[in-house]
Amino acid sequence: MALLDFLSKPLKPEEEDSGFEEWYSEIARKSDLSPNPDDPRHYYNYRAAHKAGASLGEGKHLPSKFKHDLHPNRYIIGKDLEIYDSKYEVPAKLEDIIIQSFKRKEYEEDLWQ
Repeated sequence: MALLDFLSKPLKPEEEDSGFEEWYSEIARKSDLSPNPDDPRHYYNYRAAHKAGASLGEGKHLPSKFKHDLHPNRYIIGKDLEIYDSKYEVPAKLEDIIIQSFKRKEYEEDLWQ
């Protein structure tokens, strides 16, 4: 399995939720994103977000639970100066941050080859 397979595989057109293309087009326009919802540089599962009825919040962001595991901003510093896993809304472990950093580096090297 290639590292690029970490991304969600697109649904077959007949399985795709009604209205996804229009919904994503609007998200892409407002957020200045690629017109391809499956662009691996997004680091988001837009299909799952649409299926869940998600919409853009403040700062033109979708909820963090739709982030790809290798999203660059998955781990954030909270107001209490602790590091949190924004995707799962739990305190982060140092080893998880380090592992994610190495995996993302390898992933991005594969992307740009």
